[in-house]
Amino acid sequence: MSTAADDLDDGLLYDMESHDGVDVAPSNTDDGYQLDIETTVETSDEPPKKVESTKKRAAPSSKFQEKKKMKMQIDVDRKKGISLESSVDAIADYINESLRRKNSDLSALELAEMYFKKTDFRSTSEFTEPRVPENLSKFILGRFKNMLPTSTPGKKNDNKDKKKNKKDKYKKKDNKGSSEGLLQPEGAERKFIAILSMSALRACDVHRALNEIPGSSLKLINKNKIDVDLKLVKSTWSRVLCCTPGRLQKVLATEDLPLKKEEIKIVIVDNSYLDQKMQNVFNIAETCATLKELTEGGAKIYMF
Repeated sequence: MSTAADDLDDGLLYDMESHDGVDVAPSNTDDGYQLDIETTVETSDEPPKKVESTKKRAAPSSKFQEKKKMKMQIDVDRKKGISLESSVDAIADYINESLRRKNSDLSALELAEMYFKKTDFRSTSEFTEPRVPENLSKFILGRFKNMLPTSTPGKKNDNKDKKKNKKDKYKKKDNKGSSEGLLQPEGAERKFIAILSMSALRACDVHRALNEIPGSSLKLINKNKIDVDLKLVKSTWSRVLCCTPGRLQKVLATEDLPLKKEEIKIVIVDNSYLDQKMQNVFNIAETCATLKELTEGGAKIYMF
């Protein structure tokens, strides 16, 4: 007589269950140990996230910051101090070195055409007053009073001696294009003083500071209409131009030439003024190009 396998009573307890295709052994085993099998299945299709580094950049050392601050202070002192330099060689070397740094991609021959000569400069070291707009009139009157008009239309003439024989010394211009009725010295040549500032606002400050000098001054800035500036330059009684390098270049480049570069004899560079970024007029791209053009016309440069 045969007995089915399921009917066998051999004294053993069989408990066989399947969990998601993983066979798990009985929870109670003869050896007293519990077997726990756990499987983990990843079903997400998203790529693993990039774990960003939590490391922070090291802060600059105090020694590095101190060195940088010291270097900036040396540069500022040098910018201001060049106006007090007595040696025109030192002034020319400073400007040319600046040009070399800014144009490192140019050849030596190209740089040589941009460089200034020591004869292009005049020292202002004898002027001991602070280099501020309020002292500009004193500087101009002390060195260039002979270039200013002896009388101003609408104002009392301070020079009483030159009133005598006025008819013999002056005559009306009869050339075409001249202002009718404007009295000019016979055979007189126009001679201008140009003051170069780094911005229109600064040029306005300089203009206001020169309000009391004979003939006052004329503003040439980009905020003005170019046609108005050209008309003023052509007929102005003043001999001082308060301008930015860019606007002066535009005036000199106009076709009818109301102002010739040869008429600008003196260039005063507003060098001591520094803006919030510690930059001055030589940080303007047009400055050196404008100065070079004027010196080729015979102008001399004075650092203020």
